[in-house]
Amino acid sequence: MMTKPITIAGKPLSRFYQLPFEKGSRVLKLAVLDQIAIGLHSTFSVGKKPEPLAITSLSFDQGLLTVNVKLGGEEAKVYIAVEYDCLLVSCSVDTDETYLGRYAYLTLRAMMRSGYCDFKEYYWPECFALGNKRSRYVDVVKKPGSFTITLKKKFSGLFRPGDDFPAVTERVVLPRERLLDKYAMARLAPVSIGYCFANTDLQNFHSNHYPFLIPYVFSATAYLKTVKSFKRFVFNANDVDGISLSPQQQELNSICFAMKQLAAIRFSANGNLPEINAINDANQLALFKLWNKALPLLMQQRFTHYFYSYGLRNVTGKPVMRDMKLVEFSMEVPVLSFVLKDEGDYYELELKLKVKGKLLHFNTDKPGLFLVCDRVKPYLWYLLEAEMDYKLVWFFSKVNFRVQVPKGYYQDFFEGVERWYEVKRV
Repeated sequence: MMTKPITIAGKPLSRFYQLPFEKGSRVLKLAVLDQIAIGLHSTFSVGKKPEPLAITSLSFDQGLLTVNVKLGGEEAKVYIAVEYDCLLVSCSVDTDETYLGRYAYLTLRAMMRSGYCDFKEYYWPECFALGNKRSRYVDVVKKPGSFTITLKKKFSGLFRPGDDFPAVTERVVLPRERLLDKYAMARLAPVSIGYCFANTDLQNFHSNHYPFLIPYVFSATAYLKTVKSFKRFVFNANDVDGISLSPQQQELNSICFAMKQLAAIRFSANGNLPEINAINDANQLALFKLWNKALPLLMQQRFTHYFYSYGLRNVTGKPVMRDMKLVEFSMEVPVLSFVLKDEGDYYELELKLKVKGKLLHFNTDKPGLFLVCDRVKPYLWYLLEAEMDYKLVWFFSKVNFRVQVPKGYYQDFFEGVERWYEVKRV
């Protein structure tokens, strides 16, 4: 038995007009809209002073946005469906697959106060089953003249095609560097040097740096067992004048100074431009390699601390005692794996972490990008061994380490995961 095609006000989706998005996004630009409207030789005005159209209400049902509009004394409905790479639009008057009518054009233009409109908030593929008023994945809460769409708590990691999932194409392992004399600890003096793991929340716009190491000068207690006070962060060789340094500390200091030059995250006032993203990605990888060089040297240091900075502007001057937490680093390699659960019409993919075969639990309070720690031992940090590893951990840390994937998308977007990592199906 053949199923009936989806129809909106008696019109199938195949008769909606298609408008292209910017590549890799759900963004429609006004310049594109105007160019298409002019090219159709429309009888209505296309330009900087459109006719005064009022949007009276919005509604969202089964993945379709309906905009009720008023133009002069006339009323109409404009229907908008968001697809992977294009916008489908129609109206209750005249728009079809060959013609972009006046109501549809003016409604889209009214939604582009900044010269564009991002339709991502209306993009919910596979989330609305035909004939069902309610979605399994999202809640649509109606308000006077509008609505809000929120993911249900169970689906906080729902994946949609086009979401920023890391490209799992090739896993290049960075060989772990080791020192032959790994047990030779640095000697202490009443005034000596230690090393600080400066970290912050990368999801916060103002937290503008990647995790890096910075030396500090401290004064020890009488028996040289603990830190009595912190004197200053070390930013260059002059900041350690008069302090006796081992060759390993001199090398580690050089690595720290190089890290500081790469740590700042670049931002653009106009959004994340490709060239800005390329710089950030290159700096990430360079920092990761420096962490790999630093790790065996850190194992020889008597004092290593953790500092949650809340931004690079706070890594300056004298460390505050209450903010500096003792931490340790391990040479053991953390191993990533996945559990894939079949939940009927979707899969749930959960990221797991093991060290020496023992299952650990990610500490969600302290994502460290290149480094991970266990919820039970948050003071002990492990360095990941591949760029792909830290990008996956960073992505999954934002969704409680699990994503939900409609089955129709799993093979296209997650096939590479099973090529490079162990995936246990349950």
